[in-house]
Amino acid sequence: MVLSPTQLAGLAAGHGDDATLEVLRAGQLGRRRLLTVAAARAGGTGSPAAQCLALLTRAERADPAAVAHVLAHPPVTGWATDALHGRPDAAYLAGLAAAAALRAGLPFTLAVPCPQGALLLPTVGGAVGLGAGTSVVRSTGRRYDPGSAGDGRPPPGLSVHGPAGTVPATDGSGDGHAPARGWLPSRRLTPGRDAPPTGVLVDDQDPHRSRYHRPPTSRLDDATADRLDRLTGQAWRWLTDRLPAHARGLATLLRTLVPLTPAPSGHPVSATSRAALGAIALSVPADPQTLALLLVHELQHTKLGALLDLLPLHAPGGPARYRAPWRWDPRPVGALLQGAYAHLGVAEVWRCRRQEDVRCAFEYAYWRVQTARAVAQLAGSAELTDDGRAFVAGMAGTLRGWEPADDARVEAAARDVADGGAVRWALANLVPDDDAVAEVAYAWRRGRRPPPIAAPAVVPAPARPVSTGGTGPEAAVRRRLLATTDPSGTGTGPGEAQRVDHADRAYAAGDVGGALAGYRRRLVDDPGDADALVGVALAAGRLGRTAAARVLTTRPDLVRALCHRRPGADPLAVATWLAGGPDEPLPPER
Repeated sequence: MVLSPTQLAGLAAGHGDDATLEVLRAGQLGRRRLLTVAAARAGGTGSPAAQCLALLTRAERADPAAVAHVLAHPPVTGWATDALHGRPDAAYLAGLAAAAALRAGLPFTLAVPCPQGALLLPTVGGAVGLGAGTSVVRSTGRRYDPGSAGDGRPPPGLSVHGPAGTVPATDGSGDGHAPARGWLPSRRLTPGRDAPPTGVLVDDQDPHRSRYHRPPTSRLDDATADRLDRLTGQAWRWLTDRLPAHARGLATLLRTLVPLTPAPSGHPVSATSRAALGAIALSVPADPQTLALLLVHELQHTKLGALLDLLPLHAPGGPARYRAPWRWDPRPVGALLQGAYAHLGVAEVWRCRRQEDVRCAFEYAYWRVQTARAVAQLAGSAELTDDGRAFVAGMAGTLRGWEPADDARVEAAARDVADGGAVRWALANLVPDDDAVAEVAYAWRRGRRPPPIAAPAVVPAPARPVSTGGTGPEAAVRRRLLATTDPSGTGTGPGEAQRVDHADRAYAAGDVGGALAGYRRRLVDDPGDADALVGVALAAGRLGRTAAARVLTTRPDLVRALCHRRPGADPLAVATWLAGGPDEPLPPER
């Protein structure tokens, strides 16, 4: 299964047409078929696994679409991979076979080991309270109808018998209002005009759904499930109206939403996993606009993950040495590519919202700048394949075609926050060589030109996302810009401390000279003051000292090390010298 250069270019630009998305979907289904067969055969001939594979084969012959629907369930990839690595789950294979046979309308009887006393039939529902041991699942051959699954009862003709509990068979008649004890039907998003496809499940019970940086929730209560359903419909309508290409991508590739436990910070979280492509995991957000943003972000990861299963874009492995502007720790090339493609979608969402208010305009400017910087790093990487270079060039082309925000203040603030983040990342992750620092310091004291500077060692900081800033000049700039639209009046999000001093406030107010003088005084007292060093870097850029600002942004670790060797040294003078320029006069201290 091969993509044409035109299809690859369409994906690289941010979307992909319907035919391209179908190739990605089919590629994932084909991969899951192969993995499922391999996992079943690993159980040995004559085993319960072989019986399950035989039932899947019968279902395939009777109704290929039924088997395809079940094997498209995202956790199948992780389950099969675990089984092939010596961590089998025979009950899950039996559940897959039973679900496929139900959908195909086949009668069957399976004995299933259920050590946890529960049995999931993926895409159909789950039986609980069975008791630990072997359960027997039977079907009379009534074809499963997803449209009738909302009444809380098992599909007609299905029964599950365990050592300690039974889910009895029904014939589909009755009042339809009495849920069966021990049966948890799969939840589906409500279909409707401009709503998600009826096949999208809310997966809050699959035992193999724990693939993310946050734990999944247990079974949602009805109120929370209804709220997620309502928000998703609203988000879908917004995407259909404003970003229809992303809505089509979700319609083709999204199979399940996995509810996650909220983050302690209160910020919404979302994730995807290469072991469950087609699933988007997220905490239930406060509003549909936030949900739309999360869906687009994770759709981009889904598309790129599915593409990488078909076509390598970079060499495998590789050191964690790149700066991803949204991460505190260095990233390998593959992670940087994933992040850049996801944030291409994030920036596009904010681009659609940039006229709403100054906060939306700032978010658009900020993520456009940061994504462009990540793409520029990728473009210079020798770890990309030819297809990878073409893909990165396509992303760069999209970014070049996007206009800046209408407000110059917004663009300046976005650059300040982005530049401040670059300084902080370098201070946290780059360690200059001691011998190189000594050599550079010697040349500096002797009034010579700086020698060639050795590359620093990359010593990763703790892995965590980057905040947009609660301290220093970036925080002051952001606070001043957003004060009119932020109800808290701080310009920061939940959990972000706001710590600024008079130099930060002077910088935000446009008194760059006064701010620089304040930062210089602080650095005399404490050469390790990161906020002040960020302030010097930003002030240098605003004063037109571009060469020095570049050094302060890319190698603040070296500037800091030299200032430690010579207490009282002016970091701007040091950076100017390292840049190879004259020691230009500085504004007087105040």
